[in-house]
Amino acid sequence: MKLISNLSTREESSDTGTTDYYVLGSGPVGVAVARRLHAAGHAVTVVGETHDPTDLPTVRGNPSDVGTLADAGITEASTVVVTVPRDARSLLVAQLVRTRFGVSDVRLLVYDPDRYDLVADVGHEPICVTTALSDAVVDDLEMPSHLA
Repeated sequence: MKLISNLSTREESSDTGTTDYYVLGSGPVGVAVARRLHAAGHAVTVVGETHDPTDLPTVRGNPSDVGTLADAGITEASTVVVTVPRDARSLLVAQLVRTRFGVSDVRLLVYDPDRYDLVADVGHEPICVTTALSDAVVDDLEMPSHLA
């Protein structure tokens, strides 16, 4: 199983004014991802129901609703990161974004490592949250305390 840890860098589209990245899901993980992208200099919009970060452009609504996604401005040139907390819903949202909006660069968080290959097989870029978190914890535990 591989873990994608870096999103590809894409130029902002200055002639159309479109946003590079859309983070679908406004929970703590989605907002953290959006803030990291923003801090790296990317234009980013958060789409979600649960949290309105005041420091980021946000579209409030259901990320699995076609109207909400259209209002957010998603286009085929977008990069979409799906961060909703349930794997089945994440896959549904990713499929919707790909089929209705023609987005080819769709990344989604997968919480169950057993679902990683399924998500990859349907053409999305999965990021396994469980693997990333467990690797980070073990790496932190294995680092000598005087180096931390």
